[in-house]
Amino acid sequence: MKALYFYDENKEFDHIELVEDEAPIQERSTFVAPKNGLFEPITWDGEAWNGITEEEWLAAHPAPTPEPTEQDKTNAQILLQVATNKTAQDQFNAQALLQIAAIKGGTN
Repeated sequence: MKALYFYDENKEFDHIELVEDEAPIQERSTFVAPKNGLFEPITWDGEAWNGITEEEWLAAHPAPTPEPTEQDKTNAQILLQVATNKTAQDQFNAQALLQIAAIKGGTN
């Protein structure tokens, strides 16, 4: 058995069929296998299979940006509040340390 690679009327890869070793080539097909690493659309030029680059494929198929869930939004609000509280606490601590330093500095 061997693989027979088919292409459509636009010479784009269509499908593969396993055929007997002695089977004749069929219309719009070839025994030439596409090279690994080709990106769709894969086309037949009469001698070899050609594809687009990975960069071109990624540009044409961007990854979807997932919508945040309600839990994600709640978590973000909590984290923002924690950060805000930490900043306020750090400012309070800095002021307290300055006041302590002023008091200790004034009694010596």
